[in-house]
Amino acid sequence: MKISRKAESEIPEFSSHELAREYFKNRYGNHFVMMNSEMIGDEKVYFYSLILDRKVFEDGQKQMVKDGFMVDALNFMNSYQPVEIFEDGRIHIIH
Repeated sequence: MKISRKAESEIPEFSSHELAREYFKNRYGNHFVMMNSEMIGDEKVYFYSLILDRKVFEDGQKQMVKDGFMVDALNFMNSYQPVEIFEDGRIHIIH
């Protein structure tokens, strides 16, 4: 389910965050989750996770809250793929 560079090149262009979000939610359903948003310069950026392995992802988040660190951080990092959506619809997918 991870978004490859080839698949990324086939994603249409969007004119807003809302349209981009709708595209990803329709395609990935509840595996596409907003984590945070923040202003970068004068533009709002939304940070999403495309969850690839829900159990590892949720266990890692719980461990961070409980212990403040993760025993297997690499496994956690491979359990999701970060996707950034800018207010104007631009996307940045971390590979």
